[in-house]
Amino acid sequence: MKFSRQLLQNIRERTDMVELVNQYTRLEQRGDRWWGLSPFKQEKTPSFSVKPEEGLYYCFATQKGGDLFSFIGEMEGLSFPESVEILAERAGIAVETTPADEEGDRERRSLYELYERVTRTFSYLLEEDVRGGAAREYAHGRGLDADVRVRFELGYAVDDGRWLYRFLQRKSYSTEFLDRCGLFSRRSQGFTLFRNRLIFPIRDERRRVVAFGGRALSPEDRAKYINSPETPIYNKKRTLYGLHLAMEAMRRTKRVYVAEGYMDVIALQSAGVENAVAPLGTAFTEEQARLLKRWINEIYLVFDADQAGIDATFRAAGVAERVGLGCRAIAVPSGKDPAELYANRGVEGVIELTERSVPVFEYLLEAAMTGINPRDSRSRELLLRKLFPYINIISSEVRRETLVGQISDTIQVSPAAVMADFTRWRKGEQPQSIAEPEKTPQHITTSRDMKLMLATAHDGELFAYLRGKVSPTDLDDEVARRVFYMMEDAYRHEESLPRGLVDRLDDEQLRSFVLERLTSGEFTAWSKNDIDNAVGFVRIRKLEIRQRELERSLSRLDGTDLQEIRRVQEQKIAIDHELAQLKVRADD
Repeated sequence: MKFSRQLLQNIRERTDMVELVNQYTRLEQRGDRWWGLSPFKQEKTPSFSVKPEEGLYYCFATQKGGDLFSFIGEMEGLSFPESVEILAERAGIAVETTPADEEGDRERRSLYELYERVTRTFSYLLEEDVRGGAAREYAHGRGLDADVRVRFELGYAVDDGRWLYRFLQRKSYSTEFLDRCGLFSRRSQGFTLFRNRLIFPIRDERRRVVAFGGRALSPEDRAKYINSPETPIYNKKRTLYGLHLAMEAMRRTKRVYVAEGYMDVIALQSAGVENAVAPLGTAFTEEQARLLKRWINEIYLVFDADQAGIDATFRAAGVAERVGLGCRAIAVPSGKDPAELYANRGVEGVIELTERSVPVFEYLLEAAMTGINPRDSRSRELLLRKLFPYINIISSEVRRETLVGQISDTIQVSPAAVMADFTRWRKGEQPQSIAEPEKTPQHITTSRDMKLMLATAHDGELFAYLRGKVSPTDLDDEVARRVFYMMEDAYRHEESLPRGLVDRLDDEQLRSFVLERLTSGEFTAWSKNDIDNAVGFVRIRKLEIRQRELERSLSRLDGTDLQEIRRVQEQKIAIDHELAQLKVRADD
């Protein structure tokens, strides 16, 4: 989604950068900057600074910098469009939309409001209503005291299939809206999906209730757990239970514990392992992994040690590898998942469990060895077929060889033999792709051209000085050329730099790169003399290219065309002379 520069400017003008950052770390003013502890990592000495008049921040500890949009995106794990929307909403500014967008937005806002209301209703029924007595007893028996129930907003759905529909109709919700809101049966109008169940509200990364999970309280219910169906606000493949409560700890530790269900997440977080989440009734997906990658770089898998849990670990390990996340696994003893350990042994039992992590391939190899006789060739073949799909996902040849070495040590055959079998297996059976391959990311480097662009973006007067000396076509770096064109457009619209450039950066990767470099302080000392030196190198490169072209032309010319030879030689002599002068200045 593209946003107008006027919209971005309006959001900046109505947002106090210091006030925004103060919600995450306490700032104190020193001169023209405000300083505080980094909100991105733990530290004792303040290294995070904000310059309100420029609307920029920089963290010396993590070398991250940017504006208010990149800050809220970093803290809340939001994309640039999401950051704009949330800051616009905070500032009371409407984001321009099409009629179709407006209709969809109204529907989503209505669903968010409904789900918040129903969350409060379920909570009241559990904590205050006499009908919630049995549910409270069940919760207490599972170690869910009042504080835990409040923290996770647990609720109770009464054993009455039509009560909720009637209740919401009295609150003026239309029949049409209730029929499509995801709370009621599609086959039996007005019949609620959640009856006599302990309710787990599910919030997204922006802390909005988007769905519910329900745990049956009657042994007669065939489905122990059920979840909301997908709606315009709920996509189960990219939603994780407990995420809104885990984000801060994930950002701080750069890791996440992925457990199997609601109760495991509650147990882990209640024991102090706050960076714990769970998929929602499905296998761990690549969408969920990419969402988590906003905050973390390593996943700890906490699945049961039964066959279903082992299979889930194999799949999740593959997903983590595909998205570039480190992965470890925790061997959960049979019958001792986090929820049961917390109920029986409290915090100590859960902490002991989380301390038993091993590299995921070590776990997969041990699990695959169950029932395998390493001396039997058929058993070895079965083992290899279990492990090859994971090894095939590994993109690094060095890591792949390391894992093959672990297998060879375990089954006592040579690494060459294992690799030969792996090669034959790949030719005969390519594994199914876990997901569509990622688009090749834009290659951004800190070339001489890019440094020149960043220096002139930092100081608009330097760009005004530069544009008379160099054109975009003089630059070799394609990305730097794009930046030049954007600054030229800002200049012609009489917009100040760097803001005029930042507002034109639609590519999030490039936007993040430019903001981090502009706020690092490395370009504050650049002067016109530095620009002249940089322009000199650009000119040298351009002349050297022309010099080579003329040399090729001379070698191709017929010796009888003396006039053309003389013309080319004169051009080459002029270029040779200019190059010699420029190189002398560059050496000085």
